[in-house]
Amino acid sequence: MRARVLTQLRHPAKRRAVPREPQPAGRYVRVGDLRFHYLDFGGDGPPLVFLHATGFHAWLWLPYARRFAASHRVLALDQRGHGLSDKPPTGYGWDTFGADLKGFLDALGLDGVRAVGHSKGATAIAAAAAAGTRRLARAVLLEPVLISAARLTEPAWQNPLAAAARKRRNVWPSREAMFASLRGRMPFETWEEEFVRLYVEHGVADRPDGQVELLCPGEIEAQVYANAPLSDGFGFLERLAVPALVIRGELSPGFGERDAAEAIRRLPAGTLRTVAGAGHFVPMERPAEVGDAVAAFLG
Repeated sequence: MRARVLTQLRHPAKRRAVPREPQPAGRYVRVGDLRFHYLDFGGDGPPLVFLHATGFHAWLWLPYARRFAASHRVLALDQRGHGLSDKPPTGYGWDTFGADLKGFLDALGLDGVRAVGHSKGATAIAAAAAAGTRRLARAVLLEPVLISAARLTEPAWQNPLAAAARKRRNVWPSREAMFASLRGRMPFETWEEEFVRLYVEHGVADRPDGQVELLCPGEIEAQVYANAPLSDGFGFLERLAVPALVIRGELSPGFGERDAAEAIRRLPAGTLRTVAGAGHFVPMERPAEVGDAVAAFLG
């Protein structure tokens, strides 16, 4: 017994390495007339670029950076009108988001890019391919927003999301009050708590009167939604020639089985993964499962 204890003291068991929390550097780059903010998590592997959904920001990808920073150079972009990037009064067409991503990759000189986008961020990846970027190597499209060319001509087309965004509350007394207000409401009630806290902590600016205000104003969010039906999202997919993984939530109201099948038909090299029990906000609802799928796809 004593000999075994001495052996253990001389040769202690190796402790499992605990991944360090990524500490991103906030950087800026000019693309055209706008200055874009992005988070650079560092790393020496191939570039892995994350793009958020409408109304969100780059910090929501921190839990994914935590997983992938050891094997990739992880970057997360604040798209125009969002986060700390410039906010022009107009210019929120979805083809423009694709041109912005193309310009961002060009400005940083990134090649062999693995791109992961959610919702409008996913559509922006396909739109960047349609804009002519050749810097992508693989793409993960989480719940992309896709509208067929035929639907663009429907006179009855309406976008209730735009009207709702214009009525959205923009100011709270504090971050704590904002978190308490949002945590039990859709869509945040289905998210893992860390994502809600990241959304609140980094999604508002401090005002001189002590209150906090959304960094993506409701009017800008409304313009993004209003412009969605003006772009042929399915047409963008046909130009995305690299291997692409499409991930949908089983309960998603806007990206059902028919849309997913059409997306795979349009993609030159697409595969589909459905996450059971998840909705449109699948990366915040099922981060472990989504992370596993992304890791397997990236190889």
